[in-house]
Amino acid sequence: MKKGKCGEKSFPSSGVGEILAQSLTMDQIAHLLDVVFAAEDTGRYSDGFKKADPDMAETVEKVLAMNSDEIPGPKSGRLASNQRILEHWNSLWEQWDTIVLDVGEKEGEYAVQDAHWEPPYFDGYALAADLDEIAADMVGIIDGVYNLVKNPDLFQTAMEEIDSNISSYPEWMGEEEGCTLGKNATRCVLRWLWLASHKDLHPGRTFLAKVYELEDEFDMVDLDDDESIAFFAELPDAVCQEIYECFGNEERREKRDDVYSKWHKINHLYQKRFDSTRYLETCRKHLAKNWQYGKPLIDDAIAQGDYQKADSLLEQTFSSCLNRDEKNAWRPETSLLLTQRSYYRGDDEEKIAELLESWAIVAENLGNTRRGAALRLQSVIYRAPEDWDTVICEYKKLRLTEVKDVVGTLFSEWQTTMARRSIHDRMDNNVSSDTWIHWLIEARLDMTGKKEWFLKKLDAWLDHLKEDEKLFEQEWSLLARLTKDLPGSGSLQKSYPSFFKVVLPLDSEPSPLGKARCKGLKQMDTDIFLSRAMGIWKSHLRHLVPDPASSHTSNYQEHVKWIKALHELSRDEYNALLARWNETHKRRRNLWREMKKHQLPI
Repeated sequence: MKKGKCGEKSFPSSGVGEILAQSLTMDQIAHLLDVVFAAEDTGRYSDGFKKADPDMAETVEKVLAMNSDEIPGPKSGRLASNQRILEHWNSLWEQWDTIVLDVGEKEGEYAVQDAHWEPPYFDGYALAADLDEIAADMVGIIDGVYNLVKNPDLFQTAMEEIDSNISSYPEWMGEEEGCTLGKNATRCVLRWLWLASHKDLHPGRTFLAKVYELEDEFDMVDLDDDESIAFFAELPDAVCQEIYECFGNEERREKRDDVYSKWHKINHLYQKRFDSTRYLETCRKHLAKNWQYGKPLIDDAIAQGDYQKADSLLEQTFSSCLNRDEKNAWRPETSLLLTQRSYYRGDDEEKIAELLESWAIVAENLGNTRRGAALRLQSVIYRAPEDWDTVICEYKKLRLTEVKDVVGTLFSEWQTTMARRSIHDRMDNNVSSDTWIHWLIEARLDMTGKKEWFLKKLDAWLDHLKEDEKLFEQEWSLLARLTKDLPGSGSLQKSYPSFFKVVLPLDSEPSPLGKARCKGLKQMDTDIFLSRAMGIWKSHLRHLVPDPASSHTSNYQEHVKWIKALHELSRDEYNALLARWNETHKRRRNLWREMKKHQLPI
């Protein structure tokens, strides 16, 4: 900067705009422009704006039009010049490049070591997540920036760098698993390839070839299958038709025959849109491997009035769903689908419930009342198994028919399932078919006539638990569940905090099943049973406190948690157990150290 007379500083030979940009904050510049554009006839600046920077001129014109009082409609939205968009895009790529440069470094962010004695490994999931966070910002501006960047191979080069850097890890780091890009990054890659292809004479063929090229070129980086399928589905119909025609050749036929391949799913999606005959042929061919191929075949058979065929297809569909062969086909009259598929529940449960409803209609049209009734109950249970009111209502209607034996068997299985789910964190599946949860559900069938019956059953069971130490040890989990569900049990958390936390079930949040149990117990007027249950705990909890001798390490935290719960309930029982520990475990210093830590008398 030049100096004037007496050492005073003078302005550099820059434009006023640059000087203002250096001298004011962004907020001040914004206020300055508000004043200028409010006071002046901005039209006279138009030619100067265009001469200085056409991109700037166009953006200013759009902003002014958007905020003009003469133009109706909402005054919302955000505009940016091409240069501003490109500036943001470049900043995103700087972040992307920084991440990718770290890949391949043995001491880098993606070389993870769980414990100091374990070897590090490449964490492809973390890499994909970090890149996807950046790509989420790229997705919204990718169309506007493509022509500004003028690099059709941009994302192919980016994938090449990721692939190369992952490959530079030593083999023992498990780099062979590679990295599957997230949904946003996958969409960016595919959108860029599409923008590079859509003006070609055969855009579908060109785009498909580019995607094939990516798949063939890289071993360590791949695109997300679900997002790829969604992208191909959203392409214009004419382009989809062109790609479908390309699928007719032998190239990659093996992958298109693999029901788990994205190419099979894309091809099948196009078959449904353009070739219904082949679509159904594919469904028939692969039904045994993918149960979801059953519904189109079933719908087609029902539309033709062929209920016998539909019944057979439904049986095949559910056999596929449960991974069974024809000899071991599932019969809806014999067992609950809920228990057969309990470990496979996912995002398609509503589709399963709808298939059960369709099968009920088919069975009824065939005159098979037993199967129809079983399927009516099955569909209600499967859709909302923990909604006791709905399940009981449906069962009460069906048990009045001549097939009450069929629905009765299924209802009993559902009762046991509810008992198992109620104590799943404490016991295995070997739950008795005669628990207080069974009795409660049974009483809900006849609130007036069976209320007294339920109370007597519960009273007798609690008496047996009090008298029989072995029975208590076998069924204490059921007592814990009852204690937590009884009216007024919330007060236990304040009175006996350790007992409440350690012994009673940990319910992370209210569930429909928990609400159903609590509602039923409240309707049965079971308030008096909470003190009865606590009396049993005070008498027998000592039998559940783990013996320190069973510990294979010097960690006694669990043992002390339980004896602390006992200390809260009964000082006499605590002192008796403590006396035995003092005699048999006096040399276990870590045990007594842990006791002192919890301020327990020793």
